[in-house]
Amino acid sequence: MHTFLTFIKEFKFPKKGELENALLSLESKKFYLFIALLLVAGISVIVLLNAINQSFMVTVPQNGGSITEGIIGMPTLVNPVLALSDTDKDLTTLVYSGLMRKMPDGTFVPDIAESYTTTNNGMTYTFTLKKGLTFHDGSPITSDDVLFTIGKIKDPLVKSPRKIGWDGVTVEKASDMVIVFTLKQPYISFLDNTTLGILPMHVWKNVNSNEFSLSPFNIKAIGSGPYQINTVQKNADGVPIEYSLRRFKSFALGAPHIEYITLISFSNEKELIKNLLNKTIDQAGGLSSENTESLTEAGYVVHTSTLPRLFGIFFNSTNNKIFANTNILKAFDKALDRKVIIDTVLHGYGTAIYHPIPETIITKTDSTTPSLSLDEAQDILEKEGWVMGEDGIRSRGGTKVSSITKKIGKKTILQKSVTTTPITRLGFTLTTGNSPELIKASELVKEQLKKIGVEVDVRKYEPGPLNQIIRARSYEGLFFGQFINHESDLYSFWHSSQKNDPGLNIGLYSSKNADSILESIQKNPDFQSRVESYKNLLKEFNTTVPALMIYSPKYIYVTSSKIHNITFDSITTSSDRLGSVYTWYANEDQVWKIFNNK
Repeated sequence: MHTFLTFIKEFKFPKKGELENALLSLESKKFYLFIALLLVAGISVIVLLNAINQSFMVTVPQNGGSITEGIIGMPTLVNPVLALSDTDKDLTTLVYSGLMRKMPDGTFVPDIAESYTTTNNGMTYTFTLKKGLTFHDGSPITSDDVLFTIGKIKDPLVKSPRKIGWDGVTVEKASDMVIVFTLKQPYISFLDNTTLGILPMHVWKNVNSNEFSLSPFNIKAIGSGPYQINTVQKNADGVPIEYSLRRFKSFALGAPHIEYITLISFSNEKELIKNLLNKTIDQAGGLSSENTESLTEAGYVVHTSTLPRLFGIFFNSTNNKIFANTNILKAFDKALDRKVIIDTVLHGYGTAIYHPIPETIITKTDSTTPSLSLDEAQDILEKEGWVMGEDGIRSRGGTKVSSITKKIGKKTILQKSVTTTPITRLGFTLTTGNSPELIKASELVKEQLKKIGVEVDVRKYEPGPLNQIIRARSYEGLFFGQFINHESDLYSFWHSSQKNDPGLNIGLYSSKNADSILESIQKNPDFQSRVESYKNLLKEFNTTVPALMIYSPKYIYVTSSKIHNITFDSITTSSDRLGSVYTWYANEDQVWKIFNNK
């Protein structure tokens, strides 16, 4: 220790001249070696310092940037009370805020509401609004605006498509910042209702109900959502074709990062894809699966989410008695190769499904997947008495000769009996819509069932006639889709009380056990206990076979690689993808962790 201290005291940095003399005294090889080592040391120090610096850095969103998105169709009703088309709903999601906001993962977060409470029986919801919030024009948001908006929805003269969801709900203003909803009976999807965008009463109060859909405020809309309308460009007929939006810095959930969003209307997907490939627009949603390869090659990022749209075969046993035998349906199920159908029809952008309950409720781990086996399907049909014919189609009936022996006294007599029953071929007509996807899927079902001796006649119809056929229940098999917008929709699709028009039970399914479970679910406000009930419902479905579900298509959204933080795990409608738009960002920076407020 003494020696080291002495060294420190006596150590002196060499002077400039001394360094020069030392370097000049080196041989040339040693001199160059010294310079090389010095460079290596310098680079190593820089790399080390950069690595240390990076370990303390995080990437954070930066405000600014813009997005140009293409949409198919022209938004003309940017109004949460009237919005019906997908384009209207997209704009409404961007421009308006509700009490709650539905996030792309399927959860709900308070939006203009500070908090809410509900009674144990799920009959009363009390919402408290956040203080200090305003609409885009600076006017304060109060419970009067909520009361006014729902009043317009319930007004029959307005003809709101959301009216049915609010019938039977009483709305009361408890104070300027508190609103109370009272339900006649528990409604498990009521939180969906509260995502309704709130209209500014001071803007709309003088608009006559009969003229509600004609107001210019349906285009130059004023809400309190993450984006406010900046400019609207119209075509020669006065129809909006381009909306320019800018971020609303006073948005309840925080100012969005992206500064501007522009939505441009296109008449069809072909034009939309052309503009994506030309880089005229940055992104678009709801695209057909066949376009994804070219868009990926062009540098776009493809985002997907399985929609709660369930396509399959619904059976009417009244019009074809073979469907009354669940064993026949189970044989059909084992013959359907869902992967081939998804790969062919949807280019792989779909999820195989085996029951009518969406994955948002019953995950794959909660259900079993039936095995694909043509041999097992053939065995079932053989046991049910369906014999394969020379033409490859099974049938049952015809002339049957049977022999029996009888003993009369000491004699044994052989007696023959001949029975003749009508010959029934194993087959059915499969009705579907006249769209490429539905037709292609139906033809594949036909091909796959023929392998086990089933004759399928595919019949396609335009939307109008098809709707009449469905309402009259005048089909045998129906290849169609169910859109499950709310959890409570399962009651409408599968309860026996909904078998007749205008009910939506198009499979004419009837099960006392299923009815009882569906009724209990409707009255149960607790989601976790409802999940257990759904598991019991799934067991009943597996036993009674309500329909043969085949696939759920994926929603396809392509975006520029410059846009970050786009996620949607559990969207119900296409506009749900915009629920977290305020968290997206185009610009980013790196800061030390200690300076990151997030």
